[in-house]
Amino acid sequence: MRRSLIDEVDPSLQLLYWTLLFALYPFFSESSSFMLDRILSQQGAIRGSPGWEIDFIENDMGDYVYHIWADPASSGIEPANQYFSVETMRDAVRESLLYMGRNFPEKTVAISDIIIEYKLR
Repeated sequence: MRRSLIDEVDPSLQLLYWTLLFALYPFFSESSSFMLDRILSQQGAIRGSPGWEIDFIENDMGDYVYHIWADPASSGIEPANQYFSVETMRDAVRESLLYMGRNFPEKTVAISDIIIEYKLR
């Protein structure tokens, strides 16, 4: 039996998907795209409860990446700090939106619009 998208992804991506679950939830529950826009526009850090953060940073090699942190006491995932490429983040956002959208059919058009607007494959 399938529990969640987090259970289906490679273990190296579980922290990313766990964090996106909380970051994207306001889009579905409150019709607020603030956090989604910040992630996809690469506008800096966002954070929330239960202890997570997504930041867009320049790493030591001059590449721009997403730094993901989540409190391991809440997530159960180690390491608590991980880095992901822009492409990996965009793929994860798209997959998360489509997966979560199954429970919110009224968001189908909005999800399609975001996928088109941000050119999420």
